[in-house]
Amino acid sequence: MAIWPKIRRRIELNPAPRTLERFRVWLDRRRVARTASPVDGAPMRRMFIDVTMISKNDAGTGIQRVVRALALQKDEIQAQGWDVWYVVASRRTPYHRIDWPAMRSSEHPVAIHARAGDVFLGLDYSLDVVRIHEGQLRHLVGEGARLWFLIHDLLPIQRPEWFSPENVARYGKWLRVLGSLSEGFLCNSVQTKSELIEVLRSRFGLSRGYHTHVLPMGTDIQASLHTTGVPDGFDDYLARLKLNPTILMVGTLEPRKGHQGVLDAFDRLWREGFVGNLVIVGRAGWKVASLLERLRAHPEHGKRLHWLDNASDETLMRLYEASDGVLLASFAEGFGLPLTEALRYRKPVLARDLAVFCRHSSSGIRYFPVQADTIAMASAISAWVEEIQSGAIVVRPGCDTDWRDSICSLLSALDKTAVAPREGGRALAGTSSPS
Repeated sequence: MAIWPKIRRRIELNPAPRTLERFRVWLDRRRVARTASPVDGAPMRRMFIDVTMISKNDAGTGIQRVVRALALQKDEIQAQGWDVWYVVASRRTPYHRIDWPAMRSSEHPVAIHARAGDVFLGLDYSLDVVRIHEGQLRHLVGEGARLWFLIHDLLPIQRPEWFSPENVARYGKWLRVLGSLSEGFLCNSVQTKSELIEVLRSRFGLSRGYHTHVLPMGTDIQASLHTTGVPDGFDDYLARLKLNPTILMVGTLEPRKGHQGVLDAFDRLWREGFVGNLVIVGRAGWKVASLLERLRAHPEHGKRLHWLDNASDETLMRLYEASDGVLLASFAEGFGLPLTEALRYRKPVLARDLAVFCRHSSSGIRYFPVQADTIAMASAISAWVEEIQSGAIVVRPGCDTDWRDSICSLLSALDKTAVAPREGGRALAGTSSPS
């Protein structure tokens, strides 16, 4: 990277004083409220769905499975009276329409404009383009658009040590733009909603003037199938796995996911004669150099320890089917999509005793302590596998929400808030509490 782009990026990401952030959010929301147009009897409402990140690099993470599944519900959205526009932006190009997922775009993209009743829907972490094109988003609100964003978690704010300083800064500036302009926030769990309300209050002094809605998450990978195909010899590979108990972990490799502790526990179990397999599915993330080295050099690698870093959706589906149980060792989650996916496949689950996981306790999930050491985790895994083999665990799937249910819930929230009473044109002025 040339020197000037480096300097520009450093200036852009330089954190602003907290008092200045709070004042800017307060001022922005007052300005937007004064200029926003009321919802009227305009032609068919348009929904601008931001697919910037997933169209550029669909990494197949849990978050992107959610984004893809929701964005692909175009027929259902249109059936309820919306005209769907997929939009993207880049550093140099403002938000404009594209043909997604076909990825056809005009050679001369035209910036989108809004009319009263349109909605801009941000589903992914478009950290940079939202910040860069804050002015365009503010203009859309002034033209009558309503901005809603899906919040997956608040972890870069809550646990910055798990992320790079640059990503913490990017996330903070993205959230400041959302705090300034958003009419509403979609949350993937009640926990995320509570944490969002607290962060908006403590960081920006924002306690009124926006809506929140907990969006039920679908669990059907097939409905958002993006990549197909399996590795050569995959049927034989699955057959070998089935000879012994196979435990599956799903998720990007990053510090909070707990892979190191799980490996410590399995090393202890293997030394004691445990014959089960550990299969890890997920791409390498950040701050995991030592974990990657450990995985690649592990004496059980390719034998009883398996890491699939580029598994297709089809491969993941078949691994869920073939596994004996799914292990979630995360220290924190906004939702935990692999847990609900595992329950959909009627698979026993062993999870860290987090509040976001405990709401599924009636589904037959087993838990281990949040601060479990190697001995405690190994003991929990061993006892859990014994229960699986004896048939003592009865998996009771929770609500089999599909992605159509999710999008219907989203549209219902938009309709309800569109008719909510407001002063100053929008709820942005601070006239209503989080709902």
